[in-house]
Amino acid sequence: MLPMTPQAHSPLRLAQIGPILALVVLVMAGNGMVVPMMSLYALQFNVSGALVGMMVTLFGVGRLVANIPAGMASERWGRKPFICLGPAIIVVGAFGAALADEFAPLLFWRFVQGVGSGVYLTVSATVLVQISRVGQRGRIIALYQGALLFGIGIGPGIGGFLVAWFGFAAPFWAFGIVALIALFVAIFCFEEPASEPIADGASGAPPPSLRGLLTSAPFLFLSLIHFGVFFTRTASQWVTIPLIGAATFNMPIETIGLALTLIATANFVMLPIVGPVVDRVGSRVVTICSTLATAVSLAMIALAQDLATFWAALALMGIAGAFNGPSVGAALADRMPRGLQGPAMGVQRVVGDAGFVVAPIFVGVIYDATTLGYEGAVWINAVLMAVAAALFAFGARRETPPKA
Repeated sequence: MLPMTPQAHSPLRLAQIGPILALVVLVMAGNGMVVPMMSLYALQFNVSGALVGMMVTLFGVGRLVANIPAGMASERWGRKPFICLGPAIIVVGAFGAALADEFAPLLFWRFVQGVGSGVYLTVSATVLVQISRVGQRGRIIALYQGALLFGIGIGPGIGGFLVAWFGFAAPFWAFGIVALIALFVAIFCFEEPASEPIADGASGAPPPSLRGLLTSAPFLFLSLIHFGVFFTRTASQWVTIPLIGAATFNMPIETIGLALTLIATANFVMLPIVGPVVDRVGSRVVTICSTLATAVSLAMIALAQDLATFWAALALMGIAGAFNGPSVGAALADRMPRGLQGPAMGVQRVVGDAGFVVAPIFVGVIYDATTLGYEGAVWINAVLMAVAAALFAFGARRETPPKA
């Protein structure tokens, strides 16, 4: 069993982890209520398909805009003000969307919701990096990922019920109420993490700079993997896999839903062992292996000529993804010196959200402008993940992550 520092058992640390996990479940459940019905809601305004897609795009743009400023500001003024600010902005954006009677205001309020989401996701992840230590982060980040999955999982079912009974605006009202509860949790339950002196220059070495951190080869390679994780989720898991299932294997919509559920189920089932494995084996090794496994699963999907291979690839993708998220998060956190954690986490959120935003556009371009088809887009995704794993494996062999 891994040794734990005295701080690991302290009530103060629990006063941060517990509320953070509660916030993540609440806000992700609220967003999950809204996302499945957004396109149908947009159609009520008689707008084009491109504008329907803008409801998703502007949410991502809002997160991109907020990530780095939130990380930098939380480093200067503390974490709690921004842990509270994120849900507060979401409350305003959700209620504004519920009241919108035209499409342009609806788009604006989705952008506002994205800003609030960017603030709370960036700062909550920064808190977990700040209060954890090397050798513990795998378990803590796995808990964080579990909270995300749980919130996302319960949201759509509730949202569908609300639409059926109360109309398309109801999920936005519910999102606002849930975000309001999250705000009260942040105000009354979350405690500001204790700051520690930055001693990086005590030995005579110059203190680390944000520019030096972000331009270091290991951090760049990890950022590429982080980009690939988000890219894979939208480009392959959400867009191309359903299309390949329908076109290649004639899957009905309910079977495609089961295929995506298999990925999520495999991911969720593995979470209890992910944290201990990352902490014992090391984030670097698990990051390389899980990224390569993701690449293999994507290649299997692109090559699949029978259902057995296709289903096996989906299961492998779920298992690999379960290890990939926490290990990449822990590896990045291990390289964030104190005093730079907020800005560095903001940059990482931007990298991930960039993958989230550009992936659907990439799939469309590959399909429309080339003869590669959707399988070609999956192949390119597989190559991206394999190259990123190789770069990190060979480019970071001699690096020593900073102590945290």
